[in-house]
Amino acid sequence: MYDPNFSDGYNERGWCFCFIGKYENAIRDADRALSMSKRHYSYDTRATAYALMGDYTSALKDFDNAILLEKVALYIYKRGIVKLMLNSNAGADIDFKKAKEIDSKENFKTAVDPFFLKLAHKLPLPFYVKNYVEEKITVWQQKGEFEKTADYQKRVTETSRNMMLQQFTDSAINKLKQEYTKNINWKTIKISQYDADNETYLMQSPDVENFALPVPVAEAQEFKTNADKFIYSGQDYYVNKNQLVLAKLVITNPVSNKQYFYDSKKATTYSANNITYNFKPIEINLPQNNTTNNSVISQNTVVIGTSDVDINIPVNEQTNTMTFAVIIANENYTREVKVQYAANDGKIFKAYCENTLGIPSKNIHISIDATFGTMKSEIKWISDVSAAYKGQAKLLFYYAGHGMPDEIDKSAYLLPVDGFSSDFETAIKLNDLYNRLTQNPAISVTVFLDACFSGSLRDDGMLANARGVKIKPKTTEMSGNLIVFTAASGDETAYPYKEKQHGLFTYFLLKKLQETKGNVYYQSLANYISENVKQQSVVVNQKTQTPQVNTSTQLQNSWRTFKLQ
Repeated sequence: MYDPNFSDGYNERGWCFCFIGKYENAIRDADRALSMSKRHYSYDTRATAYALMGDYTSALKDFDNAILLEKVALYIYKRGIVKLMLNSNAGADIDFKKAKEIDSKENFKTAVDPFFLKLAHKLPLPFYVKNYVEEKITVWQQKGEFEKTADYQKRVTETSRNMMLQQFTDSAINKLKQEYTKNINWKTIKISQYDADNETYLMQSPDVENFALPVPVAEAQEFKTNADKFIYSGQDYYVNKNQLVLAKLVITNPVSNKQYFYDSKKATTYSANNITYNFKPIEINLPQNNTTNNSVISQNTVVIGTSDVDINIPVNEQTNTMTFAVIIANENYTREVKVQYAANDGKIFKAYCENTLGIPSKNIHISIDATFGTMKSEIKWISDVSAAYKGQAKLLFYYAGHGMPDEIDKSAYLLPVDGFSSDFETAIKLNDLYNRLTQNPAISVTVFLDACFSGSLRDDGMLANARGVKIKPKTTEMSGNLIVFTAASGDETAYPYKEKQHGLFTYFLLKKLQETKGNVYYQSLANYISENVKQQSVVVNQKTQTPQVNTSTQLQNSWRTFKLQ
């Protein structure tokens, strides 16, 4: 029986309208349902309709209302998708994590929902491909129940994994192209006025970019007359700016049985290889037998892939517009051995600055393999920033690379990639760096140095022009609101953490930022880094490495309560 006051009835009908593409009808029914009763699922219906119409701002508001009434994982996940469409990647990441916390099995991803059925092909390509590849690679890289450990380790290597990533990437794009084609309403293509000089029609579509179609002038009138009867086939696409773009199309006029071909001439140009993936390292518990007749099962972890601090980087919704950072990561030296993992140190530290510390990307300057000129330029930039903000800015300076000592006066230097370890004129004196960073007032100036200044290398050994004797550099004088975290003390070496593909100091710096989401006092950060680096270095390297903190006299006590955020 028809009941004009049955809100759920209006909602269900609105939901059906979403499936058949009548979104305005769906919104009208959801409006009626919500006017009778503010229920979370009615907000979801209307939000879904708005999203499918491309009105993502209205969809976002309705998903917010639905979640306020009921924290359903599906609503939060769908809101994350909408945030992606609005280019709010950080907000989307937060929602995806919240949805997974509520539903750890991620059952919401299998929901029969027009939102997913009709919106999937419109999602930013990196998001779609990353999710598809991550699911496939997770299955592929698991050790089989009856697979020997040695066979597994031969099968799952960095090289084979990269090959599978490419295969799954190609598969994801092909699958997406099929879905994309299904969701294009080719009958909505409009034909412009004919350009007789160029013998082309401009084909205008709401689903694909407008394209010019060659049509001979002798066939142009018949072509336009029979447009409603056209058959569309042979669709292909290429990737441009993380979106699928029409590459090929065949239009058949069944009346004349003539075919017309569109070809972008770029059918084989795909940019999917530029997508960056970060996956969790594989952790596998393998049984081990001892040499006696009694079987003993122990736990062994095999790690393949990226470090745990390179993924799951916390996102801070607060933006710290008054914080500025310079990151120098020198790995590939012209005249010295490379500094293992320095480039990765710098790149991941930047990711933490941007995501966890909330520093806008425009406030961060990063230089991988910086020359002498580049380092001087970046130091000048951050000094100029400090002067312009007149004491209202916070400054961060991060360096990973070679440090070196002056054997005569024992001063410490940072070595650019084109510098000579025998010529201090080609290096950056640490004391000069500190003076530039503090010559103008600032709220705080924090320096992280994953380098040692004894003449030794990250992988042991000595700089090419060192004499083979480690030197204990003299303590550099500090002034202003300066706090310096260094990777090692005295004549020690700053070692790598090969398992994690980072400098030992940088790994535990990032780990603490990850665990605390950046909300950590300097004293706690210093204690954590020092304790873990000392322990790990003794166990792995059989040598001591003692990080330390140095400050100006005016911050002798107050630095302990400072925070990076």
